[in-house]
Amino acid sequence: ERVAERLRRAVSETRHPSWPAGVSVTASIGVAALDPQDGFDACLAAADHALYRAKAEGRNVVRVAARTP
Repeated sequence: ERVAERLRRAVSETRHPSWPAGVSVTASIGVAALDPQDGFDACLAAADHALYRAKAEGRNVVRVAARTP
């Protein structure tokens, strides 16, 4: 989660001289932990769900998938 947040912040703070004034790029990131018992596909689905939640909640954020007990 911390790495994703640093990446999100770096992307949003990046500016390029060729971009018009006021233009910026943002990133929404979904994070999930891989549980070997659930497998990669379940982890990817959880991260995808977290990404869509991030976009729905206003974009330019990191959201972590809920862990199931």
